[in-house]
Order: sequence, then structure tokens, then C-alpha cells
Amino acid sequence: MKTNIVLIVALCMLCITSCEKKEKEEVIDYAILHGNIKNLGDLKVFLFDNPAVNGPITVNPDGTFTDTLHLSQNGYVKLRAGYSTIDMFLSQGDELTFTTDIASQDSPTVFTGESAAIQQYIMTKSESQVSLMQDYELFFGQEPETFISDINSLKERQMKALDSSVFPEAFKKIESKALTLFQMNLKMRYASHQKYLANGDDSMIPEGFLEDVIALNKDNDTDAKQYNSMYLEIVTNDLINTLEAKKDTVAPFLEGIVNELENYKSPTIKNHILNSMLFAFSPGESDVHIMKDRLLALASDEKLKEAITARYDKIKKLVKGQPSPTFDYENFKGGETALQDLKGKYVYIDVWATWCGPCIGEIPYLKELEHTYEGKNIEFVSISVDEKNDYSKWRTMVANKELGGTQLISENAFSSEFIQDYAINAIPRFIIIDPEGNIVSADATRPSDANIKSKLDALDLK
Repeated sequence: MKTNIVLIVALCMLCITSCEKKEKEEVIDYAILHGNIKNLGDLKVFLFDNPAVNGPITVNPDGTFTDTLHLSQNGYVKLRAGYSTIDMFLSQGDELTFTTDIASQDSPTVFTGESAAIQQYIMTKSESQVSLMQDYELFFGQEPETFISDINSLKERQMKALDSSVFPEAFKKIESKALTLFQMNLKMRYASHQKYLANGDDSMIPEGFLEDVIALNKDNDTDAKQYNSMYLEIVTNDLINTLEAKKDTVAPFLEGIVNELENYKSPTIKNHILNSMLFAFSPGESDVHIMKDRLLALASDEKLKEAITARYDKIKKLVKGQPSPTFDYENFKGGETALQDLKGKYVYIDVWATWCGPCIGEIPYLKELEHTYEGKNIEFVSISVDEKNDYSKWRTMVANKELGGTQLISENAFSSEFIQDYAINAIPRFIIIDPEGNIVSADATRPSDANIKSKLDALDLK
């Protein structure tokens, strides 16, 4: 009997000891990345396209660094060093070293470590994908049959290389889906480009062209974390296409986005789309207070919540009747022009840049408005946010396109005080200010909008 008791006690002690050991075992949820970046100089290094590790990397003066990256799961990530981008696949438990020379295009990036062969494969794959789209207009402008043949041929070559490799089966499974997602992305871009070329007509897209995209589960949090932009770009574009199809009945853009997102379950998807669409949270919203609360309710990322609150704090000052932020900018015709100089007139402001396609597209409509309201107490002012090194391009375009109204250029592009005060981070943007210098609309109707003349006619234009 004593022997049995001793045995039972011993087993209990063994069990307790085993439990204690398991509790003390380290959970490896990280990868260690070592880098040696030659000729970096003062350029910055950061990780992106993976929310778990996105952010800057502290680099030593000699271009070396070591960073521990905590991963929620194995997945893809991009590293930007200056103007160079390195694609990688990181797994929990990885210790990876790479050496690269960003001053030499002929110098290859070299990886060492257990997953070095996988990283080399990822880089080769990325290069072939970029090469395929080298001439964007030609690639996305070709006939549907040729386009499908090209992307199928690329995928077949990449699948053959993947299948014949000795990579772990877990990676092969993930990468196989990544290749499929990339192909779906190309098909969505092709359909969008063809629709653009046909001025909104999508009848040239063959039936069933986007069948695989339609069938894809677009509310999968695991895929959102693992494939990042490869998956999230599809989800985002699909959502925008959904709203576009409902444009005659749907609410304003951001409200439409929020209405749709409230039906999503994936926090990663909601955070991503909110972050990418935050620019649309503007003074044009009918009730910025309610929209702020809805955005915060959808967001689960603390930095995103801070960004939403910060944007709200700016745009709540831009409601109708509030004094407008002011400007005093260089005038194309010489000297400087300030908002104060235009007091006594309504001011319709167009914030634009020479590199902005949609901005250029508004020019004919803006000229028409200037002609229609010539002699009325309204001044049409265009403010360029071109960078200083594009100053000559601005002067050339104003002259060549014979732009009318008052043509100004901001002193510091998007960082200019007036641009910042109006929370402008996407253009074109239009603003209306009354004769007393107060805001009428901080996000006004575009010149190309069919309702613009009725909006201007509602003002007290003499």
C-alpha cells in the first residue's frame, strides 16, 4: 500500500514539474532580421505592408541593424531602404540576414539563414511580376484573350518553380494562394483600366472574367493578415466597385464605405479600409460628429483611432460660417495674393497640381465656370501644391493651357499652412469662401459636377 502511495505522489510531482516546464517554455512568435545596407547615407529604412511589424528600423551609421519582429502569424512583408524595396516572407522562429547595396542596380541582394532560398525565390518572383507590367498601358490595354494568356503563362511558370522546390509544404500552400491572389489583382486592374479607356463602359470585359474574384471570401481576417496588400487590394477595390454600382442610390462616399464596413467581421480589413479612406472624412460630411463616432466604433487599432480623432479635431473647425484659414501666395502674374486681398467677393478655390490627372481633367469645366460668372462678385483662385522642384512645370502648364482666374502656388506643397489647416491630403479639392472671409463649403462641388451651377447660383452673386 505504501508503495502505491509513493508511486502516486511521484506521478503527481512529475505532472506538476512537467506543467511548470511547459509554462516556462518560450513562445516563439518573432523573427530576427539582420541587415547590412551599403550606401544608405541619410536615407530611412522601414517595414511596410504587414501591420504586425510596420514601422521604422533603427540603423547603425555603417548601415547595419538587428531587429526582433513580433509576428501574429507567418506572412509577407516589404522593407524599404531609401528608394529600394525588398520583398520577404517571414516565419515565426526565423533568423535571417541580408546584404544589399542600394547604390548599385547590378548588385544583388544576398540572403543567409534557414529561409534564404525562400527569400531568393520571393525576390525572383517579384522581379518577374514587375517585368510583366513594365509597360503599363500596353499590358493592360491589350485584348482580353492575350492578357489572360500572358497572366496564365506567368502563373504556370511560377507554380512550376514552386512545385519543384524543396520548400516546406506549409510555405508552398501559402505561396500558391499568393500567386492566385496576384492574378486576381491583375484581372481587377485590367477590368478597371478597360472601363476607364471606354469612358465607363465595361461591355468589353468577357462574361465570367472576374468569376474567381467574385467567389473569393472578402471578409477573411486570416488572409488579410497573411497576404496583406495582395488580398486587401482586392477587398478594397471590390468594395469601391460595389459602391460605384450603387452610385445613384448610395449615400455619400465615406458614408457608403462605413455602411458596408459595419457588415464586415474582420478587424484587419476594417482597419485597413478606414485607414486608406480616412482622407474622405472631410468637412463635406453632413454631420462630422456622428461620422467620427461611427468611424471610431469600427476601428480597433489605437493609432487609427488617434488619426480619426486628430482629423476630426481639424475638420470640425471647417464648418459653414467659421472664419476661413488664410493664405498669402505667389501669383503667376507677379507679386503675392492673400485671401484678404479678395475680401468683398466670393472665392472659389481649386487646390491642384501639375502631376494630378483628375485635377487636369477639371480644367475645361473650371474655364467654363469662369466664363459663365465673368463680371460677377466671385473670384476663381487656383492654388498649386506642386513641390519646389516642379515650379517651372507649374509656370509652363499655366501658360500653355492658358489658365484663367488667379493662379497661385503654395510655399511648401502639402505642408503649407493653408493646405494643412483645411486638412487636405488628396486633390483636387474645392473650397468656397464668402465675401467676409468665412467658410461656405470646405469641400465644395467640383466644376465637372452637374449641380455646380445651381450651387453657385444659390449664392448672392451680383
